[in-house]
Amino acid sequence: MRTPRLLLRRLQAEDGPAMFRVHGDPATYQYSPESVHRSLAGSEAMLRLCRRHWAEHGFGYWAVELAQDRTIIGFGGLEQQRWHEYTVLNLYYRFTPSAWGHGYATEMARTALQLAQAYLPSLPIIARIRSANLPSQQVALKIGLRRLPEELEEPGYYIFASEYPGWSRRERREGIGE
Repeated sequence: MRTPRLLLRRLQAEDGPAMFRVHGDPATYQYSPESVHRSLAGSEAMLRLCRRHWAEHGFGYWAVELAQDRTIIGFGGLEQQRWHEYTVLNLYYRFTPSAWGHGYATEMARTALQLAQAYLPSLPIIARIRSANLPSQQVALKIGLRRLPEELEEPGYYIFASEYPGWSRRERREGIGE
């Protein structure tokens, strides 16, 4: 998949070192330092899980490359997951800090959202975002996701979603989740 500036491609077995460069950098995880990958083996384990999702579902998280030079600057996309009692598409984006502030996460996330709406319209999209991670929250809002009501959130996280089957008409009318 191409966007104006990015190449979004299926993960490959040899992406482990690039995944570790992104996920093993403590600066990447400033909002969740406990999640930093401590070794290449940890990143390769994540890569295997992501590739298994691709094999089972035909889609998944991408390696995100700059189209001009094919440099991997991050990983992101959608995976089907269970969240509470719902099957959802989890929106994920993790970029190297040098790529922050250029709109790449928004460009990738918007593309993932558009593809999901075209090919998997019955599944809601969610993004679980640390409450302190304002830049990530801004990405979710820019692509049209809305914050869910507090009672649906998890400790330390805000949940942003596309249309959510649990929202009542009253909640929408009163603007809960905006």
